[in-house]
Amino acid sequence: MLPDITGYFVILERIFAIVGTGLYLIFAIVIVKQVSMMTKNVYDKFNWIVIVFSYIHLALSVFLLLMSIV
Repeated sequence: MLPDITGYFVILERIFAIVGTGLYLIFAIVIVKQVSMMTKNVYDKFNWIVIVFSYIHLALSVFLLLMSIV
């Protein structure tokens, strides 16, 4: 009889998902930092749109990490 290894694959899949979304969260933090540096150097009337989208991206990546943990 072969041992049931599907539980190990599920655990391994969850670990990969958590690590992947953690890396994506780091990417989102870098994007927010780059946008904040860009808006200090480039003045435009539409800078607030880019700032809002970068923070929405960060919030959604945090939500994705929380959903992958749960």
